[in-house]
Amino acid sequence: MRFGRWMTAGVALALVVSFSFAQQGRRGPGMGAGGSSLFLLSQKSVQDELKLTEDQVKKVTALEEKQRESFKGFKDLSKEEAKAKFEERAKETKKGVDEILKPEQVKRLKQISIQQNGSRAFSDPEVAEALKLSDEQKEKIKGIQEDSFKEMREIGRGGDPEESRKKRESIRKATDEKVQGVLSAEQKTKLKELSGEPFKGEIKRPEFRGKGKKKSEIQ
Repeated sequence: MRFGRWMTAGVALALVVSFSFAQQGRRGPGMGAGGSSLFLLSQKSVQDELKLTEDQVKKVTALEEKQRESFKGFKDLSKEEAKAKFEERAKETKKGVDEILKPEQVKRLKQISIQQNGSRAFSDPEVAEALKLSDEQKEKIKGIQEDSFKEMREIGRGGDPEESRKKRESIRKATDEKVQGVLSAEQKTKLKELSGEPFKGEIKRPEFRGKGKKKSEIQ
């Protein structure tokens, strides 16, 4: 299997999610640990929320450029090779982000990342460990996410962009609700604690299969 030109930033992040489920038994880089963290840091609203200095913003931009460069050539790799590279890049990115931010900024970024990722946050080993997810719960969540991924793919290209966006939002919402149903009352309370105060800034993110970007507000 080879990765072609469809390897966009959004698809890359989705693949990191699927790869991280295989790592649930040990600590490793999940979506919140370097996958979406740098993407979030590139957002003006998040930079303002974290009160980044001008020097920190410059370092974030440099790290983002370095990450983009590192993805060149991925289309020539096999799925296994790409998986290993993704994990390596995620570790390097997490280290870079931790070196740029202050401890309190790292904590808030983690909270925003959990909110942004929704059900995908459970792919992060740190979140899974904090919630004390059982193997059975991990398998149920994995199954829910795989079904969601299939539904997203079925939307496909073409058609009315706005209608497709609404369908994706509906799928994401339904997926989050199903995953919430897997958690115990105690785990839900812990998740709320890990998520922190709601982030209401505007996030510009790439569509999974669309052209261009859309604006969404994190709830």
